[in-house]
Amino acid sequence: MVRVLIVGYGNPLRGDDALGLLAAEQLRMLLPDVEILTCQQLAPEMAATLAECDAAIFLDAAATGSPGTVAVTRLVPQSSSAASLTHHVTPQTLLELAQTLYGHAPRALLVTGVGASFVPQQAENSTGPSQEAEAALTPAARAALEKICRLVPELLRDFPALW
Repeated sequence: MVRVLIVGYGNPLRGDDALGLLAAEQLRMLLPDVEILTCQQLAPEMAATLAECDAAIFLDAAATGSPGTVAVTRLVPQSSSAASLTHHVTPQTLLELAQTLYGHAPRALLVTGVGASFVPQQAENSTGPSQEAEAALTPAARAALEKICRLVPELLRDFPALW
């Protein structure tokens, strides 16, 4: 059986930056047999989990491109400076760490939805964090969210043929 990991990340207090998190949360309901992690930013310790997987899909928001569009990028392990491990870790760096430290990096894709607004939002206490983050999405980001939630199950069905 293929072990798949989906990692959705982004900041729920920065408008459309919550897109990756929200997509992962919705996919958790659609794909109950898939391991799904959510976080505000990627961390080096995730490499151990990645090393145990056959496939990984990273979900994130993008600020460049046509708002509402979705892109899929095949990822390969790529080393980065040690300084970047302390603040901003990329999916490629995590794959490189998994390969170097544990001897295996999964096949991986990055699915990005282009947002329109990344302006900090003020948190409210009336609803849960997910509902607040989703309510703060622009219409373009909502469109991207729907596309991502349709696309990811298709990508998993096509694994490993198209990856």
